[in-house]
Amino acid sequence: MILQYSTYSVISPEGCASILWKSADKASVAAETLGITADRLKANGLVDRIIEEPLGGAQRDWDTMFQSMRRALTDTLAELRKPSLDALLAARYQRLRAYGSFKETPAK
Repeated sequence: MILQYSTYSVISPEGCASILWKSADKASVAAETLGITADRLKANGLVDRIIEEPLGGAQRDWDTMFQSMRRALTDTLAELRKPSLDALLAARYQRLRAYGSFKETPAK
């Protein structure tokens, strides 16, 4: 799960740009390449669910955000109770094995 406006990465876009292009000025290119947004993370199979945030972001309306989180966690826990433990472990193993897969694209 990830919040709608969250990002996730093991390195900041500035750090990545500094390593790849020797300049933090290319941070926006690095961010796009890293695919750190919730939508990209879901498309790449790194998260299962995006939790919608209130207008203006989670910090604008705590009560609505807490209700959304409660629903998401309750629904997810209910789904995780359905399969057997062995099935859950096998699915987790397969998911972890798929991390780091890549797709080659033509250079620009």
